[in-house]
Amino acid sequence: MDDEMITIDVDELRNDLRNECLGAFFGGGFGGALVESFEVDRASPEELVEMAQRQGIDLRRYQV
Repeated sequence: MDDEMITIDVDELRNDLRNECLGAFFGGGFGGALVESFEVDRASPEELVEMAQRQGIDLRRYQV
């Protein structure tokens, strides 16, 4: 995202990121995804946004 400021539903973003990680772990056997799911739980809202951006997630889906 550019310098655009939006308000997002952090709880929904956190749940989706966690579910994606757990899916990669249980579905694909990717062990690092389990560790990443714990990082999602501990991440600040800013860190969650960074994680989502690295994964190419469109944050506008979480706009409130």
